[in-house]
Amino acid sequence: MKTFVVYVKGHEKSEQYMNKCIESCHNSNFDAEPFEGVTPATLNEYTQYPEIKNGRAECFKSENKKIYETKKSCFTNHVRIWKKCIELNQPVAFVEQDSSCIRQWNNQIFNEVLILNISSAFKQPVFDHVMNKPNLDLGVHNYNYSPLFYRFNNIFQNSLLIPGTGAYAITPLGAKKLLNILEKHGWDQSDFFINTKNVNLQYVTPEYFTFKLKNLNMSYGF
Repeated sequence: MKTFVVYVKGHEKSEQYMNKCIESCHNSNFDAEPFEGVTPATLNEYTQYPEIKNGRAECFKSENKKIYETKKSCFTNHVRIWKKCIELNQPVAFVEQDSSCIRQWNNQIFNEVLILNISSAFKQPVFDHVMNKPNLDLGVHNYNYSPLFYRFNNIFQNSLLIPGTGAYAITPLGAKKLLNILEKHGWDQSDFFINTKNVNLQYVTPEYFTFKLKNLNMSYGF
């Protein structure tokens, strides 16, 4: 599977992690290549979209300009890869640089978006407070239960949220659906925008990617 490993050019740790991630993809049927990420300094080079009304991103816009711009930069990376997916007309994987591939891709069949790191995602410290984490069955399954809900008052309300965007695969159909929603309603934080009202979310176990490196939390500090 064509895989894009997102990193920050010129950031020493990010580049080191990206290289290690790509190395872990070797001989795994993940055809990985570096994908230079957007930062607030380069954001204006890309197509701009308004944020969805009454959403998470709108809160950042009024409260913290730096976080707003970094979250928008992060979201723009997803948009660029969704467009790549449509251009290539084949499923692709979006992988953040601090992920590590742990098993070979075996051409799993999925519909729109497949979470590739479901087990390790829910083990991240950001979810330590979350109770009633989902029980995960082997194989590919619809993401029908999650303690993570979209709680803002707009059309995404009460949808289930992807547990972070460290590693997922997307089909051209899924990419088209998300881009259509973006054009119609605007953007939100990436792990809020990729939700069960916008796209068919599925997960797979055993997972293909995990976090073996210290998380850089790339959405902040750039």
